[in-house]
Amino acid sequence: MNEKMDMRISGSSTMPGGEYDRVSISGSGTVQGDLRCQSLSCSGSARVQGDVDCAGEVRSSGSSKVTGSITCESLSCSGAVKCEGSILSRGLIHSSGAMKVSGSLEGGEVDVSGGLEAADIRCQELRCSGAMNVSGGVEAEAVRISGMAGIPGLLNAETVEIAANRGIRIGSIGGGSIRIYKPTQISLLGLFHGSVSCAQAGDIEGDDVDLEYTQADVVRGRRVRIGEGCSIGRVEYSESLDALPGTVGEAVQTGE
Repeated sequence: MNEKMDMRISGSSTMPGGEYDRVSISGSGTVQGDLRCQSLSCSGSARVQGDVDCAGEVRSSGSSKVTGSITCESLSCSGAVKCEGSILSRGLIHSSGAMKVSGSLEGGEVDVSGGLEAADIRCQELRCSGAMNVSGGVEAEAVRISGMAGIPGLLNAETVEIAANRGIRIGSIGGGSIRIYKPTQISLLGLFHGSVSCAQAGDIEGDDVDLEYTQADVVRGRRVRIGEGCSIGRVEYSESLDALPGTVGEAVQTGE
């Protein structure tokens, strides 16, 4: 039976790449070469000079840098993770710290309550209550954003729910059901409510589109509702349009 050894670094050390069972770095550790392991935990400072292929969970509460790509079952970042390649997770990717990915980020679920930068994101479900910047686009089944998001490309999902704020900047939004809504404002003693700022998008297209506090050039949909706080240049709809006065520059009913 060929059992793989564990790798544990609690001081300052450099180890060769290769195949290991459990890898734990609580000091300052450098792995020279590709790393294959069952689990990887970093609570110190870690650097992997190559790819990481982890059969289980990658967890970083310290500072981790990978010069290649990361493939894993799940990934949790409560510290700082910098990946110069791409990240592929078969399960959950959670960032409550600071995660920066030079390439694409792919996972079953992506949950951002801290910070995330990536070239593009592909997943089943994306939740963001923190701050997210994607240089390309997002492809998902469901997207829920209650924090800040900068996406200059296309955000495409079957279901999109976004809490409007000035930190929402999206090039295009496409989907089945799209809702941008006024967030609940909770203030000191419940006496004061701050003003709501608008989310901004170039164009929005879906079957059911329901917007509040949104600025957009063009909105296309079958059933469209334009509510309070909106400024829409043009609306193209095929079945119905319900718009508050003064919120739409031009409205055109199209065929199916």
